[in-house]
Amino acid sequence: MTSYFDKRTQTPVETRKYVHFYVAFSGLLFLGTVWSLWDEVVSRRPWKDYQTEYNDLLAAKYDSLALDAQASVDSAAVSQATEAVASARAALSAEEYVTTNERKTDLLEELEIATREWRFARSRSDAAYYQYKKDLAEGKDATSSKAELDGHDADIAKWFESRNNLEREIAGFDLILEKYTTAVQKAEVELRALLGAVAGYQAKAEKQRQSPIAIHQVVKNDYEFTPFQEVKARVDRCQTCHLGWREELMTDAPQPHSKHPAPELLAQHNPETFGCTPCHRGQGPALTPGFAHGDEDHYWETPLLRGNDVYASCNGCHYNETRLKFAKPYVKAKQVVIESGCYGCHEIKGFSDLPKIGPPLYSITAKATPEWIYRWVRNPRDYSPHTRMPNFRFSDEQAEAVTAYLVSASRTSEFTLERPRGSYAGGSPSEGKRLFEAVGCQACHVTAGFTTVRDVRGTSYDIAPELSRVGSKVNADWLFDWLKNPRHYNADSRMPSLRLSDQEARNVVAYVMTMKDERALDKFSVALDDPDRIARGDKLIREYGCAGCHLIKGMENEGKVSVELSDFGRKKAEQMDFGDTKPIQAHGEQEYLANDDGTVSVQHTWRGWIYGKLKNARLFQTERIAQKMPVFEFSDEEIKLVRMFLISMTRDIPLPAHQRAYDKRFQDIEGGRRVSMRYNCQQCHILEDEGGYVLAKYEEAALGPPPIPETQGAKVQEQWLHAFFKNPTTIRPWLKIRMPTFQFNEEEIGKLQKYFLGMAHQDMVIRDYASVQPETDYLRPGRQLFDTYQCAKCHPSGPVSGEGAADLAPNLAMASSRLKPEWISGWLLDPQRLQPGTRMPQFFFDGQGPDESVLNGDANEQIRALQTYVWSLGRRSGTPIADR
Repeated sequence: MTSYFDKRTQTPVETRKYVHFYVAFSGLLFLGTVWSLWDEVVSRRPWKDYQTEYNDLLAAKYDSLALDAQASVDSAAVSQATEAVASARAALSAEEYVTTNERKTDLLEELEIATREWRFARSRSDAAYYQYKKDLAEGKDATSSKAELDGHDADIAKWFESRNNLEREIAGFDLILEKYTTAVQKAEVELRALLGAVAGYQAKAEKQRQSPIAIHQVVKNDYEFTPFQEVKARVDRCQTCHLGWREELMTDAPQPHSKHPAPELLAQHNPETFGCTPCHRGQGPALTPGFAHGDEDHYWETPLLRGNDVYASCNGCHYNETRLKFAKPYVKAKQVVIESGCYGCHEIKGFSDLPKIGPPLYSITAKATPEWIYRWVRNPRDYSPHTRMPNFRFSDEQAEAVTAYLVSASRTSEFTLERPRGSYAGGSPSEGKRLFEAVGCQACHVTAGFTTVRDVRGTSYDIAPELSRVGSKVNADWLFDWLKNPRHYNADSRMPSLRLSDQEARNVVAYVMTMKDERALDKFSVALDDPDRIARGDKLIREYGCAGCHLIKGMENEGKVSVELSDFGRKKAEQMDFGDTKPIQAHGEQEYLANDDGTVSVQHTWRGWIYGKLKNARLFQTERIAQKMPVFEFSDEEIKLVRMFLISMTRDIPLPAHQRAYDKRFQDIEGGRRVSMRYNCQQCHILEDEGGYVLAKYEEAALGPPPIPETQGAKVQEQWLHAFFKNPTTIRPWLKIRMPTFQFNEEEIGKLQKYFLGMAHQDMVIRDYASVQPETDYLRPGRQLFDTYQCAKCHPSGPVSGEGAADLAPNLAMASSRLKPEWISGWLLDPQRLQPGTRMPQFFFDGQGPDESVLNGDANEQIRALQTYVWSLGRRSGTPIADR
């Protein structure tokens, strides 16, 4: 059979037909044109539909508000006002109004003609005047030019008088017409007064419906560097779709129309100038959801952050800060990373100056037995289920080797007890228990019968060792030595001295040693002095990076054993090994699944790898690829927080001009924050709205430790604060807890002082407070007010007896040596503003004192008098306040 193409080749060219080809290709061209138009106008511009939908939604809300406002209006009054408007408008049809208005219209036309003729006459007069003056100057006969000038001046006078007559007549008609129009205006004003809110909402609704559909763009010039270190701008068009980010009425609207959930953040990061992608990431210039969010662009490296992950972007500008007021998840993520000691193995930007989180192991055998050390190394959570120490999953042989090395290294320790062995004897367990619970040990340490502080703190791990089985860990001689002076065993210990007497220390030892591990454990019998075993332990300790958290003899200068995390957030899923795990749906809610066959499934994404790694650090281990990272047993929340922190680990930071200036004040504040974190000050004290966890121990917060307000630096004298950190003294006698002695060094004290001063926006200035003399004219009225307000009922101003101390406020004998005089005045004016929840009452309201007989009732003068008298108390009493 002859094919179509064979027949076609046999047909002469001049007789061939191409119609069907033209039709087919024309059809394809038409379809392609239609598709390209649709793709350009519709599919690539969904933002137009979003804006239309937003305008309709907001207009509907205004309409709803208008209906609500109308429903609240007196309908009878509205009806009466409407009738008044109609009646006033109907009066405009009266014969007098119509006739007068018509006559006024005619007169206005005549006035226009008269005005025009008057202006023309003035022009002609000017020309005639010029000719007249010219004739005079040239010596010509000026009679005719003068006559012409006089004629034009007469016309000016005639038309000017005509204009005045017409204006007077029109003004008379205006008075008649105004009587009608004023009535209409008055009626309309009364109606608008009734329907003002309704009309306002209706106007807003109409304006919203007429809003133009347009792209909204923010350009931040010179914002960041390209990978080639060239400065580039950042372009954001997010608000093109997210129009309702600041509209209160759109709080409950669906995305993308909803109001921003954290308006307090927008006060610092205004999207109209700051943009959206610096915090939310995504592809700013894109105008379709898939590409703008980065989900459909496989090569876009910074997709949209969702949920709490958005706080990861805080690290771009605030990497050197550990607390941010409006970013609690970010703060907690850093807290978990710091408290877990991740920086011990990993180099992390901003964490290089942090101390090791574990205790030194130089003299561990003075504290614990080899048997306990072995079991601890083998599985720390077997002894303490909530310890921060991760599980390296050592085999028995590996744990024995590590134990052998630690015991061997400890034998050369020069540590000796400060007191003879047996000094702990003679303690009372019951008294020790009472003291243990009273002085504040449970602010940091959990026991089997008290886990409240751990629960309130909200972490899966303890911040200090749990003591439920400590009697099986330490020996009594070491414990007594430790309680008396923790820095004797560990020169950098965070454990403070509670200034216990010898008998108090004996009592606490007697109580603590009753808390033992009652389980039946296998006997430990291993030759710990075997050189090969010790050598293998040395190798294992170096290999697994134990020196990252602990000081170990001979390993003080060991480097970090794992990868740097400073740019880990830019790593791709393609660069990660998922081992033998099975994949589950990417970006779904389920992130970790233990299968029936013993395998595990995770999302094969960046986020999925991190979740699996933190859930089980050995998850991706195979027979060929060993994994050495220990298992931390993080809670699900903590895993997501650490993952959020790792998302933040990129070197994509804006240029300094777009960051908050990390000036001296912020450096001082951050330095103090890190000292307070190291010593766990927030376990007792509320610092920047965080902490005070031990308050959960008490039925009433007033019986617990006081919060530290951000104005503490404005409150106390610099010299006193320095001395207090050196040697704390009793300030609030009603507290059951005592402020311990942390044995801060001078650098740490300086950082804490600058922290409090920085929070109060003050500089470190050493003032001579002793030279501040009381104003003698105010002493007598101050004493009178002091007695009137019964200040001495709560505030002693001399030696304090033990009786009734729980009901007392701070001793005013310390005021002149402790407080700043200007702070006393602010405190008297409004105590609750400076320290919310204080028991101090407020006496002065609205500039008036309650006692009109003193200083004419002037609040400022009375406060000045009280401040003067209080300042004089300590100077006169000279009462020493004994240390607790």
